[in-house]
Amino acid sequence: MGPPDALRGLVKGLHHVAIAVPSIAAARGAYERVLGLSAGEPELVGDQKVNVLVCRAGGQRIELVEPAGDDSPVSAFLARRGGGLHHLAFHVDDVAAAVAELKRRGARLVDAAPRHGAHGTRIAFVHPATTGGVLIELVEDPAYQP
Repeated sequence: MGPPDALRGLVKGLHHVAIAVPSIAAARGAYERVLGLSAGEPELVGDQKVNVLVCRAGGQRIELVEPAGDDSPVSAFLARRGGGLHHLAFHVDDVAAAVAELKRRGARLVDAAPRHGAHGTRIAFVHPATTGGVLIELVEDPAYQP
């Protein structure tokens, strides 16, 4: 099973799985102490109004995402659904080119153009209506190692 048809030919691999949490401080113990993942320090992504903590499980990356304010989109997500899977993120070589190609293919996008993401990445979100109900993030990450 490959990526959704809307993403075929663009996706290079899974970049991370994002988990929405009300509090990184409260959640990180389950990922570090209980599961044994390694984690750094949270990063504020101001324009998205979230704090992000990267946890590593071998070569896999899990991001804990908490709202950085009441007006954060993650606050609304948590109010509607509670904590849990927020989105899947896929690595792409060029997020601007991927957005242009998805527009050409008729995909519905959350972001019409790339924006700044955590840890020096460029990102854009694909609307869940395009991908069977799952929010998808496209990530251009020069440091990505599959």
